[in-house]
Amino acid sequence: MSLLTIVPPMPGAERRFRPFVDFVHASGWETEFVRLEWTGAQPNFDSTALFAQVDAQTAGKIVMGFSLGALYAHLGALRARHLILGSISPFFLEDDDEPQRWMISYRAGNAHTPADVLVGALEDEQMHRRATAVRDFYHRSTYTDVPDAEHQLWHPNYLHAISTAMARVEV
Repeated sequence: MSLLTIVPPMPGAERRFRPFVDFVHASGWETEFVRLEWTGAQPNFDSTALFAQVDAQTAGKIVMGFSLGALYAHLGALRARHLILGSISPFFLEDDDEPQRWMISYRAGNAHTPADVLVGALEDEQMHRRATAVRDFYHRSTYTDVPDAEHQLWHPNYLHAISTAMARVEV
């Protein structure tokens, strides 16, 4: 059985992601969460400690992150086998219109990792701009503009897009 490693966006995500975990299990996959030591307010733009924690727990794995979890996966899962990045948060150095951001470029990821990049069709222009740039960063990527979806992992079209991405992964 395939394993999907989920990078949480915030403390307590395991509880909030229960419907998503149930969906993944119904798709025939197992799940695990990256265990992060959260310090200070989240997101903590003054620290990059989460990225190293993600890397240590995702080497060789199929990794999925949504929102901030996608950002952590992109910058931290540098040795992952495959990434599924949903609605990646625009908190990078290049996001000048975002007052809160890390002073780290989105280009700090590993461009050689295969990646599926998804974004809700109804999300704002900044989310689309960042998702497109991240897609273009990866040498082997797909891009899905999820129909009728906002920034909502539970939307049926978002779940369908993730299921399609999971089916593309070489297991």
